[in-house]
Amino acid sequence: SLPADFTPPESLEFEGIDITLPVGFLRLRRALLSTKSQFVTEAVWRADAKYENIVSGSWSRHVDHIGEATLPSGVDPKEFIGAECQNSYLMPKSAFVKANTAHETVTIHEYTDYCFCVKRCTRTPEVPFGDSFLAWTQIVVIRTGKNTCRMICSTEAEFPNGQPMVARQIKSGMRTGTTEYFTLLSSAIIRYAPVKL
Repeated sequence: SLPADFTPPESLEFEGIDITLPVGFLRLRRALLSTKSQFVTEAVWRADAKYENIVSGSWSRHVDHIGEATLPSGVDPKEFIGAECQNSYLMPKSAFVKANTAHETVTIHEYTDYCFCVKRCTRTPEVPFGDSFLAWTQIVVIRTGKNTCRMICSTEAEFPNGQPMVARQIKSGMRTGTTEYFTLLSSAIIRYAPVKL
């Protein structure tokens, strides 16, 4: 059970999904964080999202331990916080933009036996106004029972050089795109949970 003083990390500006998933916390943590798992790259990115040219990086530290159910003595999971991973992929064209390459930096913000939180900062320089904004997404997973987790996914736009005239449209497109991705991710988790993540 969760510690009495536990509060989940605060969501970003727009909460796209808050769902209970039929999968154990340790299995899901491994599927989403371990570099030994190909769940995200193959089942979510390649098969469901139709991404191409996928380059999946490794964690900047503790690459063999992040996401694993058991850790060797002397490895402190607190040291996982702040670890980063760089990925890139070609996203297919949509109703709004041509096919374009996304470059993301994933950072671990929380990592315990009952909660983990990762934030992604994604740049899409090839889309219109792509140099004017960063897309932040956050995934929080909380252990809720023996074979259940709660996943909260949120997003927020950052405009490092001030908001362009089209900031509202950028935010709207980002909310739509990230909610679609969060839905794909949760559907893949539900689909693979009975078999293998």
